[in-house]
Amino acid sequence: MRRWMVLSALLGVGIAASTVYAETCLSPYIKGLRQPEKVMYLWTLPAGKGSDFLAVIDVNLASATYGKILRRVEVGSEGNEAHHMGFTDDRMKIWAASLNTSRLFIFDVSADPMSPKLVRTIENVPKLTGLSGPHTPYAIPGRMLISMASGPDGTGPGGLAEFTNDGEFIAGHKAPNHPYETVIKPEFNRMITSSWVAQKTYMSSLDKWDPKGFSNTLLVWDLKARKILQELKGDPIPLAARWALKPNATYGYAISNVGDSLWMFRRRKDGSFTYKKAADLGKGCGPGDIRQSPDDRYLYVSCVGRGEIQTWDISKPEKIRLHDTVQGLVQATMMHVTYDGRRLYVTNSAVSSIDYSPRYALRLIHVGQDGRMKLDSFFGIDFAKAPDGPARPHDMLLN
Repeated sequence: MRRWMVLSALLGVGIAASTVYAETCLSPYIKGLRQPEKVMYLWTLPAGKGSDFLAVIDVNLASATYGKILRRVEVGSEGNEAHHMGFTDDRMKIWAASLNTSRLFIFDVSADPMSPKLVRTIENVPKLTGLSGPHTPYAIPGRMLISMASGPDGTGPGGLAEFTNDGEFIAGHKAPNHPYETVIKPEFNRMITSSWVAQKTYMSSLDKWDPKGFSNTLLVWDLKARKILQELKGDPIPLAARWALKPNATYGYAISNVGDSLWMFRRRKDGSFTYKKAADLGKGCGPGDIRQSPDDRYLYVSCVGRGEIQTWDISKPEKIRLHDTVQGLVQATMMHVTYDGRRLYVTNSAVSSIDYSPRYALRLIHVGQDGRMKLDSFFGIDFAKAPDGPARPHDMLLN
């Protein structure tokens, strides 16, 4: 059996000065996973008719059902466009967002992590918040911040919607762009949000996307005040951003889907931020996600357009270089890095309106101590041939 290494670096400090540990793919406020994963939660939508569902997958290497879907927890409604999700800070609940209907679904995983229970569905989110198109639920102490792409009718700028962990609405925070994801560095009381397009755009076929409506900015916020302090301009559609994990790290990276580029943001001594292009990812990459290793040495980029995963060596943050590439994944989109940095899970559905391949799957890449990647030839779930019909797997969480 494979041996897993224990991550022991202290990676973050909470708002209330309490010590927390950042898990590489999650908010620094979430109770960290410090052992090999046993279960994966995969937020999934059917390729045809049917309810969106949370797939519960056995990822315990010692289990007889390793690599199998154990159950589907259906949400009881269609057309939601299951996309991103996130744990609450106590890791007891999962918030799952739907791009199309704007519904928010809350699953309880505290009683039995292998058997999540749908405990709440939040309807009429645009009316409640004044915002639509929820993308990524992000945990802060006792609350969830949801990045919302648009105004209530699916057009115009969006913002952030703030809820309690149990689903009570607190406030909406308007933004001048179309928020996509959130990253926070508690040490500096700073939050950065990436951006993309309006809800009515991303739910349309790609030929109808108007470049004039593409966001090209990251926003820097005062976290406690929920106030925008600075706008950082770069290439269009800077989808995902990641802040370096080590304590007091002043830098991080973002991807531009349209620019096929990797960008670096950095905090100056006066508190303001710079934003500059760090690397070209290659024509046609169409990056869909970005993740990092727990030691901040490597950055992983998924190329939706070229069906590959790139590893970038960022040990010298200002002079990064391409380190390794795995190809042949078909429409590689979302990734999730394990707590020890040794495994990288990959799914390959982006948004139903723009997916170009029906070969939907969950795959696993092993990462060596030298940062080299190897695709697992045995682990994999073919969602194109799922027992209950083809489905589109997207975002993942591990427990």
